[in-house]
Parts: sequence; C-alpha cells; structure tokens
Amino acid sequence: MNKLFKYFKYLFYAVFVAAAVFAGFLGFMTLNDYVPPKQEKVSCDAKASVIEVGKPLTCMIWNIGYAGLDAGMDFFYDGGTQMRPTHHQSYSNLKNIESFVLNHPVDFLMLQEIDTKAKRSYGMNQVDTIANALGLPSYFGKNYSVKWVPLPILTPMGNVESGIAVYTKQQPTGYTRYAYPVNFEWPLKVFMLDRCFLELRFPTANGHELVLVNTHNSAFDDGGELRKAELDYFKDYMLNEYKKGNYVIAGGDFNQCPAHYVPAADNKLFDREDFHTVPDTLLPADWHFVFDASVPSNRRVIAPYDAQTTKTTLIDFFITSPNVTTQSVETKNLKFENSDHNPVLATFVLR
Repeated sequence: MNKLFKYFKYLFYAVFVAAAVFAGFLGFMTLNDYVPPKQEKVSCDAKASVIEVGKPLTCMIWNIGYAGLDAGMDFFYDGGTQMRPTHHQSYSNLKNIESFVLNHPVDFLMLQEIDTKAKRSYGMNQVDTIANALGLPSYFGKNYSVKWVPLPILTPMGNVESGIAVYTKQQPTGYTRYAYPVNFEWPLKVFMLDRCFLELRFPTANGHELVLVNTHNSAFDDGGELRKAELDYFKDYMLNEYKKGNYVIAGGDFNQCPAHYVPAADNKLFDREDFHTVPDTLLPADWHFVFDASVPSNRRVIAPYDAQTTKTTLIDFFITSPNVTTQSVETKNLKFENSDHNPVLATFVLR
C-alpha cells in the first residue's frame, strides 16, 4: 500500500509539473502574442513615381513557401511529416528562387510566405536576400510572428517571423498593411498567422492612383468563416478604391480558386478534396479575375511531389478593376522544384 501511495504521489507531482509548465508556456505565448493594428501606414519621403496610363505594367506573384517546400518535401501541418529541408537544400531553394526572379524582371514583384527570421529557414533574412539580389527596396507586411510553435514535438517549427513583400523600382507615395478582420479564437490564435494584405499607392498621369495589393489569405479554415470574412472585407476595400477613380491590381495566394474557374472534368489530378472557390457574385461582372487555367499554381504537400500522383490546384491569381486591361497572364510550370507554388506573371495596362 505504501508503494502504491508513493506511485500516485509521484504521478500527481509529474502531472502538476507538466500542467504548470504548459500553463506557463501558454501564458508566455499569450503575453507575447503579435496583435497588429487594423492599419499600419508608412509614408515615403522620396518623390513618388508617376505611372503612365496606357503603358504595359508587368507583375509577378509567387508564394515561395519560405524556400522550404521544394519538390522533395512534404509538410507536417498538411498531413506530412516534415517541417523543413536540410540547411543546404533551404539555401539552394532560395538561390534558385533568386535566380528565377532575376531572369524574369517585372515592374512589381509580389512574394508571399517569405521569412525575415525563422527556425524553419535557418535564420536567413529572405526579404533582404531577394532585395539585395535585385538591387531594389522591399516593402514588407508581417503576417506571422510567433515566439515558438511547438509542433511537431521532435522537430518543432520554433520561432517564426514571416510575411509578404513587394519589390519595385517605382517609388510609392506610401504603403499600408491592412489586417484582415477575423482570426482564430484563443489559444489557437497565438500560434497562427495574422492574415493581412499590403497596399502600395502610386500617382497616375491622369490624376488618379494605382493601388497595388499583395495578399495572402487563410488556408486553415474548415468552417469557411475566415475565408468569407476576408473576402467581404477585401471586396469592400477594392470597390471603395475604384469608386474614387483609382486603378486596382491585386494579386497573391488566395488559398481558394478564382471566381469563374471550372476545373477540367478529365483532370484527374485536380485537388477536388479541398476545392474552395471565390463566389462568382463577389464582385460586379466588369471586374476581372486574371489567371492561367492551363497550369496549376499549387500542389498538395501531404507527400513529396510526384507528377503522376500529386494533386494540384489553382489558388494564385490577380483581381483587377474594370479600368485595367490584361494583356497576358502565364503560370510558369517549374514543377514545384523550389516551392509548393508556381509563379504567375501578368501584364496589365491602365485605361
């Protein structure tokens, strides 16, 4: 009986200590939770570039997957087992991404899931690395700032500082980070992304403004509440800018298929298990969803990429206001060599 008493006493102590450690960790994370304001506006002192009406403007959007989700990777949070590749592979992925954007110069480069400092990318400042390679300034919006993500237990994600970035030689009048209005409930929210979009504004030669927007919308949203709230907020924002007479070019990773997109019935590799689409009625009929339906922009990361078996989808695209004409759009089929997304390039003209 005495041994049994000691066993339960030690078990109680162990449970108490574990509970205390967990409570302390959760308290620390809650106190250090990143809670951005609704809007973070930065004005630029340099003279703004004037964008010409009628002249082609080139854009590229690319979720680079923190240079960690190359073709040989799966991802723990999407049903796989891994969190990051080797240091060498992570560096190699980033250099290959850098090489691609150098060889495909555009007026506006818009990247998502790019780290400034994170365990998953070995502390590399990817935002500065790309900026230095291009010789361009970067405009950054943070959407992931967590002191420690504890899962997976044996190889945790750890600390994360990440977000979305725009690179351009054009000088904006200013840039603003807009927080999307809905997030997960506590305590899950302290470990999740704080979704946002990043706006850059440029005067146009006819007295209006070009409003360029980089966005990365919610993915982990089984009930659809976050997706709907983000789209409604984004819709009101874009319609308001167009009502002012401005031009809107918005692009990024929407984590759902564009409106008016119908996957081919004979496409056996299309990811119909996770098929969410922007409602066709979200925006007036004269607004444009700009995408290349011939090439997938994203792959499922439950396992390493296999061209014969991996499910793919199309979730990276542009939305433009009625006063913007699309000249071309192309998704580059890189076969997900260095990211779980393919880059999308487009050319627009302001009317």
